[in-house]
Amino acid sequence: MLAALNIRAVAMGLATAGLTATIVGLAVGGALAVIGVEAGPDIGLLVGIVVGMAGGGWVAGRTSVHSHRFHGSVAGLLLSGILIFLASTSSADATIWNVLLLALVGIATGGFGGWMGGRRRARSDLK
Repeated sequence: MLAALNIRAVAMGLATAGLTATIVGLAVGGALAVIGVEAGPDIGLLVGIVVGMAGGGWVAGRTSVHSHRFHGSVAGLLLSGILIFLASTSSADATIWNVLLLALVGIATGGFGGWMGGRRRARSDLK
């Protein structure tokens, strides 16, 4: 299956996921902090990561020629891997269950985004 992996589609999805996660995380966290929510930046980070994984999966699925869900899942998993690496180099206290949960969320959310991007592409190809 890895021989059929479109590296360009996954790279575009990963770049989109990182950019989307950053912008959404900063916007949501900043807005919640302004209105007085104490855990606003943490909530913004969580929302940004999930939306970034879905957006990156959508772009990966949209730009791939086939296996849209697979390409979206790979993009979501790679973003999870980058986040796990960054957390391991800092003072974050993450257990193995946190790592597995983040990987599972990355695969599921990215796969859903890839499926949606593939559906949209297949529908537009019919016209």
